[in-house]
Amino acid sequence: MYMKERNEKKQLAIFSMIAFGLPVIMGLFMWYGYSNNKNLDLFSMAHMYYPAAGAMIALLLSNSNHKLIPKPFFICYLLQTAMMIGISLFSLFSNSEALPQLSGLLMIVGGLLLWLCLLIAKKDRRAAYGLSRKNWKATIWMVALYVILYTARMVVAYAAEGNLSGMLEIFTKSAVWIALLSTLVSYIPLFVPYFGEEYGWRYFFQPILQKRYGSLKGILILGVLWGLWHLPLNFFFYTSPADGLISVTNQVVVCLTLGIFYAYAYMKTDNIWTVVAMHFLNNNLVPIFSGDLTGESAKGYSITWSVVGMMAILMTICYAWPALTKFFKDRGNLNPTPEHRADTVAYSLEDENEQKTATLNQSPAK
Repeated sequence: MYMKERNEKKQLAIFSMIAFGLPVIMGLFMWYGYSNNKNLDLFSMAHMYYPAAGAMIALLLSNSNHKLIPKPFFICYLLQTAMMIGISLFSLFSNSEALPQLSGLLMIVGGLLLWLCLLIAKKDRRAAYGLSRKNWKATIWMVALYVILYTARMVVAYAAEGNLSGMLEIFTKSAVWIALLSTLVSYIPLFVPYFGEEYGWRYFFQPILQKRYGSLKGILILGVLWGLWHLPLNFFFYTSPADGLISVTNQVVVCLTLGIFYAYAYMKTDNIWTVVAMHFLNNNLVPIFSGDLTGESAKGYSITWSVVGMMAILMTICYAWPALTKFFKDRGNLNPTPEHRADTVAYSLEDENEQKTATLNQSPAK
């Protein structure tokens, strides 16, 4: 037991240094880029890779079940992360239009390679490191519920602005429906950044925080940290330094409320792909509902405190209600920590091998 606790502490330290340290370092480069009117789109995408990279490096360096680690999957992801960081940094010193195209190609090829690595990984390896695709009925239900809540949130937001007709007009355009269909299809090659956040936050960080601080308190801590993790983006990408504090506050509100629902979905399904799909939809439905298919409205915008207040109310109503359910409060429904999950699979394999050996020893000699 002592070794498990020691391993978890080591994993948490490594994860924190990478997942939260990289945004600080890269944030300094973003400040430089913002000050020199550089395009920071590539930084915003690379930012999403850091949490899973932190989790994978922590597990590679400290987990006691190394034989079960899906190394091809981990290594492929970490190489992509390094390349995304490199391309982002290079973009500060080059105005080449080929860099965004190179980044997009890397994401597509990298995504397909990761699916291949996942496909060839043994079932036990996927199970040991939280990559299994399971509980599909619950997963489909949770994703469908999320889409319903997301749509309801948008309807209320448009109605509050007195522009519900404007939203309805958006969905009368064939281009919007084509964009929606292409967005859904693009999940297959472009899932990696969303996996990057959720594998770090939900698979790795959430169970450890809930184990230490309790079901709800652990999620609230995660929500605040997740929100603050966006700080470089809030100051230099989503808005400007002048609106940075308001943007960060809004980000914490969003991450606190969404974090509760994502935690609930992950606890319900124990399937990381559930929340990866939700995160993908959350980010990629914004251009659809805004009618801005270029996605340019998602950056460089202005924000006010009144918007933050309205967002807090709306997001709390839509996504924070699971915190009041009995399921959420029951510690028996918590997901296992990465260390415990890997140990459980390892012990199961040992039992299977012992049973096979015992069966062979009991077989009558010919």
